[in-house]
Amino acid sequence: MPGVLSWLLLPLHLAMNVLTVLAFILRGQGRVILRAKWDAAKGLPGMWHKRRPIQSSWVATVGQIWRGLDKRVFPGRRSRVKKV
Repeated sequence: MPGVLSWLLLPLHLAMNVLTVLAFILRGQGRVILRAKWDAAKGLPGMWHKRRPIQSSWVATVGQIWRGLDKRVFPGRRSRVKKV
C-alpha cells in the first residue's frame, strides 16, 4: 500500500487493533494476542526495509488503489443500501 494511504488509514487500523486486543482480553486470551502483537511489532523494521524496493516498482496509481479498496469497516457484512 502506498505510504500516503498507509498514513491516511493508520488511525482506523490502530483503532481496530485496540478493539481486537480488548475482545481477546475479554475472552481470557489477552496474553496470546499481546504476544502476537509484540512479535508483529518486532518484525516491522524488516518489513519496512523490504517495502522500499517494492514501492519503487508501482504499476497502479494511488487513486486506482484507493478505488479498489473495500472501505467497509466490517467487510463480511453486506451493505444495507439496496441497488436499483
